[in-house]
Amino acid sequence: MTYARRNFLFITILLWVISGLSTAVAGGFESGAITPYVSANGVSEQCIEIAPMPKAHYSKHDLETQSDYCSIDFSKVALCPKLWSTSPGTIIFDIDVDKFGGDYTGFERQQCAKGHHAKEAAIDKLASFKLSVTYKTTSATYAPSSWTYYHLSRYFKTGVHVPVAVYRSLDKQVHLERVVKPALKIVEGRHGLKMLKAGWGFLNSVETGQDMGSAGKELLTGNDSLVFGVLLDNKGDRYGVTFNGTRESGWGVGQNYDFQQTAPYLALRSSLPVAEAIKTGIHDARKNPKMAKKLSANRAPAQVAFWMNDALEITLLDYILGQQDRIGNIDYQWRWFWLKDGKLHTRHATGTEIPADLVGYKPVRLQRTAINDNDAGVRRGYTNYAIKTDMLSGLRHYSPHLYKKLAYLAKDLQSEGEIHQWFVKSSGLSSREIGAITEKTQNAFALLQSDCESGNLKLDLKPADFLYNADSTKPSKEYSCRPY
Repeated sequence: MTYARRNFLFITILLWVISGLSTAVAGGFESGAITPYVSANGVSEQCIEIAPMPKAHYSKHDLETQSDYCSIDFSKVALCPKLWSTSPGTIIFDIDVDKFGGDYTGFERQQCAKGHHAKEAAIDKLASFKLSVTYKTTSATYAPSSWTYYHLSRYFKTGVHVPVAVYRSLDKQVHLERVVKPALKIVEGRHGLKMLKAGWGFLNSVETGQDMGSAGKELLTGNDSLVFGVLLDNKGDRYGVTFNGTRESGWGVGQNYDFQQTAPYLALRSSLPVAEAIKTGIHDARKNPKMAKKLSANRAPAQVAFWMNDALEITLLDYILGQQDRIGNIDYQWRWFWLKDGKLHTRHATGTEIPADLVGYKPVRLQRTAINDNDAGVRRGYTNYAIKTDMLSGLRHYSPHLYKKLAYLAKDLQSEGEIHQWFVKSSGLSSREIGAITEKTQNAFALLQSDCESGNLKLDLKPADFLYNADSTKPSKEYSCRPY
């Protein structure tokens, strides 16, 4: 970041704090880097790179992505409504200005109705813009959930990919005219989109001033002249039954229990040593015919070991933050994994051939998990299926790193330390939401610590041990159940 940009951001932040600009989020964004915009209607908009959470690790790519998102000027991109799935959103495209004569709305009229295929006429998909939409006839989305998942995942330093997310506000009238009204026309004659249609209808009623109830107020800001949401981008392919589970027991409680019958989850609940638990987990999962068709009996132990760690990270985040529709929304990316100087390294894999510069390290190509859909958590009233289906109970193996980070977080939140202060001052969450996160964090650690001290839970899961040794019996270092 240049000296000029740093000073510009400091001055902008100072003016924002002094002005006390209204936001629909209950808390503030103290110290967040703010980029201002002004719409064609003269309405002031903001993009906010939320301040880093203490003790969190942000990669260079994370920080660059945050900056890239906040460099998006909505007046200089194409805005297409999301025409699939159950919740409304806006897909942001960079377009060939010369080809479309500088007419962004012209691109929208010609291409947006193509849905997924609109990207074929664009230069690039820059991001998605998602709002808070929670109404009795719509699916549930809550923008602050996405950015809270992002920052907390960087605190835990998860191997599971969680998308970078920033706050963004947009002129309500611009969103209504360029996105909402076109969306309503496009989906009107399409079948099987009941909840999506309801979502676009709800946004229309709020943005035209017909519905100003509590749900509508939740997505407005700036004296009701703006809508606000989150900018992010989802990347990954959807897992099948091997990780998402069979989902044969139906939505809600049923599919969350099905998730716990996958090989990695069964291995986590086996009292056998990790290497044996992996074999048993695969064997027992394959007793289900649907699983047997997709999960090979000789699936690489390294893959299952990393899946076990991924499952621990996902269930802990969901226990604390309460994403209510996780199962079925878990994705993966192919990555290379290798050890160098005793440390685990990873890189995106674009194919099956080992890159020339990695050959000497003998990298292993594995699926690594991504949770892209994190917008149905944090808000009170959502169902916390990680708690409801006892996902943290009965575990027999756990990551020592994850356990230690959880212990510190529980201690900090209880003592109102620096991370707690970040939640209060910089997360944009309400005191009730922060209180719920604090309570669930403490409950999660108390549950795991009790199992650890009883000897039932072993802090012995280190997936890297299985990269080059399928039957790793490497002696586990002793870790304290009370690290602080």
